[in-house]
Amino acid sequence: MEKIIAHAHKQINMQNFTQQNTNPGGETKLSVRMPFAVLAALLILNQAFYLLSGRLHPHIFNYYTGAGHDKYAVDFAITIVKNILIIGWQILLISFSLRLCHLTQADIGWRLPKHFGKIASGVLILIAYRLLKTIFWGNADGTFAPHLGPSGFWSALNNPVVYYHLIVVPFVSPLFEELIYRGLVFSILEKRLGWKWAVFGSALFFSAFHTSSIISFSFEIFIKGIIYGLLRKWDGSIWSSTAAHCTNNLLASWFIISI
Repeated sequence: MEKIIAHAHKQINMQNFTQQNTNPGGETKLSVRMPFAVLAALLILNQAFYLLSGRLHPHIFNYYTGAGHDKYAVDFAITIVKNILIIGWQILLISFSLRLCHLTQADIGWRLPKHFGKIASGVLILIAYRLLKTIFWGNADGTFAPHLGPSGFWSALNNPVVYYHLIVVPFVSPLFEELIYRGLVFSILEKRLGWKWAVFGSALFFSAFHTSSIISFSFEIFIKGIIYGLLRKWDGSIWSSTAAHCTNNLLASWFIISI
């Protein structure tokens, strides 16, 4: 009898909670507002931490180089520590966002790809885009510059910062950016607005929060965000978009190292 009474009290409490958090149309307010609130907080906090680390970098660099330390070693150490902190911060934000929005890792595309050929397709699509961009709009960023040879690369290996451009920029940073933009952002927008708005919205946010400014817009980054979003929808996981993103960053890093 006591169990029956306790169960009845539990049911009444659940009904009262539902009534308090439900609008006249019968839709739960929390379930509608929470994902977008989490989305806004995620992007703002991620950008704030990124900008803060960028502002501190030159001050710390000047302090240690002024004390007589090697500038390459100082720059490398600060860059690595900064990126470890950024990645840790992003993992924390993603974990809390998943919990608050009641999403699983599979919901944001963190699962094994069904077709590994789609990952290779992501790489080829990005390379094709860069080639077409070079042909029709010129070689503004120098990715396919004629001087792109091994001589500059091998001579640059004496600088430890180069290894950051060979490992972190092409492979680590894209993974966590894809988890945020084609993972959480894409999933939240797709559930509420549909996949087309998810592709457009994730690309827009990717462009707006992908610079050293508080918020801005880059058409080049927006177009690449559209490509990544379409790959995310096509694949069903983040791996095709991550492969394309890694390819893009690897080409950019190769150019930076080679000049």
